[in-house]
Amino acid sequence: MHKKKILFTDIDDTLVTTDKKLTDKSRQAIEDFLAAGNIFAISTGRALSGASNLMKDIGFYGRKNTYICAFNGGQIFDTCKEETLYKKALSDADIRLADEWAHDFKIHLQAYTDTAVITESYNGNLQKYCDINRLPYEIVSDLADAAPASCKLLAIDYGDPELVSRFRTFLLGQKLQTMDIFMSNQWLLEIVPKGVSKGAALHFLADHLNIPIADTISAGDQENDLPMIVEAGVGCAIANAVDALKSSADYITENDNNHSGIAEIIRKFG
Repeated sequence: MHKKKILFTDIDDTLVTTDKKLTDKSRQAIEDFLAAGNIFAISTGRALSGASNLMKDIGFYGRKNTYICAFNGGQIFDTCKEETLYKKALSDADIRLADEWAHDFKIHLQAYTDTAVITESYNGNLQKYCDINRLPYEIVSDLADAAPASCKLLAIDYGDPELVSRFRTFLLGQKLQTMDIFMSNQWLLEIVPKGVSKGAALHFLADHLNIPIADTISAGDQENDLPMIVEAGVGCAIANAVDALKSSADYITENDNNHSGIAEIIRKFG
């Protein structure tokens, strides 16, 4: 009897190429994986709307057995039924506190509604992010009032990653009790409710679908992928992954994201 498996994959620099495309080899591997009765889930820091756009672009949105774990696991969504299975948002107090700290550091901070990016001022970081994710934005006077149910906050500086790193160090020094933080790349610092992670999302969806953890596969390239790499039955680091991820992975691909690393993982373990 065929045992169903779940593949959890990060999007950027893992599933898709640098120019956000899916290679023909990876597309065919995913098609074969699904045709065998398996489950395909993208697990991303992106907002649900942005992740949905990508899933539509690559042709897997709305398909049976396809899921999105958005906001680093803060929202889990069945794309076939278009149904949210799980959602956890930051509190108003946490949003307001993080916003005050971001103002002190003069770093761009944004929150999310179901359809848009919400922030308090326009700048190049906002425009670049929204261009990449094809999302609209709204400029508001008070972040906590405008986005009271945001699943995450994102601090960005594409021009000065060292500022992002310093902000991360500051937040770690606050010994946060209700928020977790991690980098999704050198320019982006994720702030989520305590306990939210790609690893927790992996456990939730596997349990929801009655799939043993031993039959889960994960793939990623950055720090925010580490929880699902560690928790999966087989945790895979793409060849272009950061060293910290590679050192915790069960398998490191020979091919990077631009050369169908996902297809390699599916053919080997799926």
